[in-house]
Amino acid sequence: MKHTLTPDVAPADRAPEHPDAVEATGAALRALLQTMASPVVVVTVTAGDETRGATIGSFASVSLDPPLVSFNVTHGTQLHAALDASDDFTVHLLADDQGDVATHFARPDLTAAEQTAGADLMAVPGAGLRLDGSVGTLACTAEARIRAGDHSVVIGRVTSLVAGRDAGPLLYYRQSYRGVGGEV
Repeated sequence: MKHTLTPDVAPADRAPEHPDAVEATGAALRALLQTMASPVVVVTVTAGDETRGATIGSFASVSLDPPLVSFNVTHGTQLHAALDASDDFTVHLLADDQGDVATHFARPDLTAAEQTAGADLMAVPGAGLRLDGSVGTLACTAEARIRAGDHSVVIGRVTSLVAGRDAGPLLYYRQSYRGVGGEV
């Protein structure tokens, strides 16, 4: 059966005609997505003798059965290289008063020693590293790595978790760290 387009349906290869539509560039996408709050986590990985970490704003739950989570990591970063060298990593769910921790791990110019020296990381048997003060920690094993443009999407199977303190989550919204507002 042949499908025909009705006049009010735009072909898939053409942008919809709307007076406010703009070309879908990276800058335009970033500007629009900054209007949405994103959870902020720190991902750490130990490869060889070095522990690396980075602040991530693309964390998401993927599946509950099996328990899977995902995040995006930029190609060419030290975290990306460490994730290529190790299948195990830890996701630290930051609390709303840990903006300084997020800022620290967002600095790409730190050595591994400088990065971990300023962080209160402790080893938890069977659960990798734990960042003190976080809302929770997820120990994960890489399930998949998918190359996607200038990033890789990492999907991790949660192997164990440790609940942290009872606090609100840290969010990134309009280029700054925030907490959760009032209930609506």
